[in-house]
Amino acid sequence: MRYSRKPIRFKILPMPSWLRTTDGLYQIYKDKNTLFKHGKVYYAVLLQANVALFDPKKRGDYPANFIYTTDEFGESDPEILKETAHTIFSYKDKDPETIPEQYRKAASIVTAETDRTSLEFPVTVDDREIPVRFMSVMVFRKDIPGRFIQGSVYPILAAPELCDSIMILPQKYWTGEFIAWKTGML
Repeated sequence: MRYSRKPIRFKILPMPSWLRTTDGLYQIYKDKNTLFKHGKVYYAVLLQANVALFDPKKRGDYPANFIYTTDEFGESDPEILKETAHTIFSYKDKDPETIPEQYRKAASIVTAETDRTSLEFPVTVDDREIPVRFMSVMVFRKDIPGRFIQGSVYPILAAPELCDSIMILPQKYWTGEFIAWKTGML
């Protein structure tokens, strides 16, 4: 599945009333122009999201945690990151001493649910070590099909060499094939 290569236009991002300028998610409003101008599209895997994002009847934009890689091998099949996402999520609320060192901080962030720290750590896949980035994201409902979370793989816009923020690629830039796959119609 590929994404559209149309140029991404600058847009205004809605800001939820609950978001404070001291929240790490606020950084997206500072970094949005960098993302729109210099960002590249990668696939990311959902690790956890605010429960309201799974309900099509709810309204509002909320946070989620994603992992992604800029590594060509890892990017060629985003499904390979699903196991890592499941592993990290399985450590939620566990004693930190029982969690492998490479996942300890990510598990701590997932447990806290309001920590917006960004991380990078290596993951071994098919005897290859690939760098994986763990990020908190503001999910703008208008940018996803059906306006609620469906499935675990999403195209994101990232400029890791310029900023730590990422955002889900607005759905108007998704291909019809990807939307059909995403909504289970393919």
